[in-house]
Amino acid sequence: MGKELDDFRRYLAPPPSRFLTSSSSQPQNPTVAEAEPTRFASRTKSFSVDIFNQRHESFVLWLPRPEAFTPQPPVLVIGMTGGPPPETFNEIGRFPLFHSTDKVGLWVLDPASISPPLEDGVYRYWFEILDTSPENRGMLLVTDPFAFTVDYGVATSVGGVGRDQPASVIKFRNGKLWACDMDGTEPQPPPLPDQATLPSNNHLVIYGLPTSWAKDRDDSHGHGVEVGTFTDVLALFDTATSGSRFASMAAIRDGAILAELGINALELLPADGTKIRDELGGYSTAHYFATDYDMGPASDLSRLVATIHSQGVRLFTDVAMASGHDSYRYIDFANFHLLPTTERDNPDSYQSNTNEQLRDGHGGDLWRYIRSAHSYDPEAGDGNSLVVHPARAFHRCHLARWMDDFGVDGLRLDSVNNIGNYDFVRSYKERAWELYKARYGGSADASKFLVIGEELSMPVSIVQQGIVDALWNEPWQGRLRAVILGESGGGDNFEWTVRKLVNCKLDKLDGTHFTDGTQAVNYITSHDMAGYRKERLYDFLVSNGIRDIGRRAKLAFGLLLTSVGIPMIFAGEEFADQMDRSIDIDKKQTDPVNYSRKNDGSWREDLFAYTANLVKFRTKCPALGEDDTNFFHVDERRGAKIMAWSRGCTGDGRRPVVVVANFSDETTPGSEYVVPNWPDRDKGGWREISQRRDVPAEWVGREPLLAWEAKVYTRYTECV
Repeated sequence: MGKELDDFRRYLAPPPSRFLTSSSSQPQNPTVAEAEPTRFASRTKSFSVDIFNQRHESFVLWLPRPEAFTPQPPVLVIGMTGGPPPETFNEIGRFPLFHSTDKVGLWVLDPASISPPLEDGVYRYWFEILDTSPENRGMLLVTDPFAFTVDYGVATSVGGVGRDQPASVIKFRNGKLWACDMDGTEPQPPPLPDQATLPSNNHLVIYGLPTSWAKDRDDSHGHGVEVGTFTDVLALFDTATSGSRFASMAAIRDGAILAELGINALELLPADGTKIRDELGGYSTAHYFATDYDMGPASDLSRLVATIHSQGVRLFTDVAMASGHDSYRYIDFANFHLLPTTERDNPDSYQSNTNEQLRDGHGGDLWRYIRSAHSYDPEAGDGNSLVVHPARAFHRCHLARWMDDFGVDGLRLDSVNNIGNYDFVRSYKERAWELYKARYGGSADASKFLVIGEELSMPVSIVQQGIVDALWNEPWQGRLRAVILGESGGGDNFEWTVRKLVNCKLDKLDGTHFTDGTQAVNYITSHDMAGYRKERLYDFLVSNGIRDIGRRAKLAFGLLLTSVGIPMIFAGEEFADQMDRSIDIDKKQTDPVNYSRKNDGSWREDLFAYTANLVKFRTKCPALGEDDTNFFHVDERRGAKIMAWSRGCTGDGRRPVVVVANFSDETTPGSEYVVPNWPDRDKGGWREISQRRDVPAEWVGREPLLAWEAKVYTRYTECV
């Protein structure tokens, strides 16, 4: 089984210069790290998942396929890196794992049995296994599928685009194995935030953040592109942090854009490990338990979470569970993955809600959720003759890693239909809630956590059945883009297009409808920019011949931030960023965000200020946390292109929000425009929020409107 080092090098990727190297991946002398004990405080609590505790004691590989199909035991290949960049791997040895005597399918190796003995320090390792993928290439070196840190600075190549297997990283200290960053830092979970400081679901404004941003260097497309880090994200919240790769951008270095914008929920597009320099915005997940190599170590993510929690901002993470690029492709393909075209009689091959449409791996390997095995349960720790669904158990362990170690406050599940198993999705959601409640010892506030599904066919019934808590409201985007052009949409006339836009509960979908505003996530733009009217708002308006882009963009945000549902802002839309690459794209979020446009000194800067004002209002105003909506004025003389409605109760002394919107090219004639039936017209203290001004009593319900303008009024002044 043993091979000489020269033979091992045939597994190495092409020249290491191909891989990104960063300060976090520089070779370290293990004894240096031990000189700073305060950086490496031991984790005092046990993990909520058994296999994590097993990994603390031993090198482990969970291999639920029957032992009869394991002609050779897996082998640990371990060493250290050294020398100047690019990194070089110095192999220490190869050591076979042993099948656990009481945990079927778990292969273990006590580090104390390694000879010569391991010294305290940071190690890189792989498992050598017999390839079980459809290609069946023989013996391969693969990444530990449960690795908390991976190092693409040293990686093996198993053939195929994006199939490189980075080294797994672990620290040996005091006879135990410790999760660590590449430099040996042992990351700690962020402090537990006080629930009272975090926003409720009905007052969320989510910011969807990819981390591919514009920078001053050209890529193959001729545009400046770089991959942001967790430190760069932190700089969007913290003026004392200048960023990492984006410190040269004044908008990031000198400000805190997201703190200024006022959002109270950050959704990171998948931040777990993807293929290196991934152009799918994180949707080609390869290392589910590790933070993304390009974005930075776990310690940096923990620091980011601690900072945003201290500012009352919740963390949502995006999870891709339909397909992956993980090493179980090679370790145990049949138990974890499938090829639908070869198993057309298998219900696991088809998307949910249909017996006709095969699941789509989008270049990855589809997870197999129906198959079970008699195996050790990595989540619960039960050992013998237990029936386990391997893929389900793997993802529930992944869930615990992110919930426990990074304080996640909400989830977005990507493409739930393509996962192909609503029973699993439901169990995943329920486990997420269990972990959230355990965080607060049973006193968890149910309004401070949410599991959102994404499926553009809009199966709203899965919300009502409790499979997920909420759903992306894709039809909202289509209606919004129609009305800011003065068009109707969704098969309705113009008036009902606006009504369903403002109150998503009026929209009947797949035989049912949303029954609460927290069940729907509304957005102007998302990372799915391919397709008709899906591009960035700026490009959409330009392509439709619109010149007053700033005015139409303000109208769009006025509607987003005052409508029933949870508003989500895709990064860059708050200042109408534009696409620098072709808009004819097939991939998700390949065009980078250019934050330098935010401070243009012109209409974009004005749009940002307008949006930030409404964001802060949306997060605080009680009326906008309620669902009731009253349309009290539709101007039939103008083809229903001027409408007024109120949000929030008026009968018990609470103060409503009133929106008056002009969806036409014409400014209202004369010096006033009278809106009849204005609620509480005789009461003082009205204020127009978008322009931040008081409204004289004699002008309440009488103010003129510019073309394509929405005015937002309230008597609630505590937060404006």
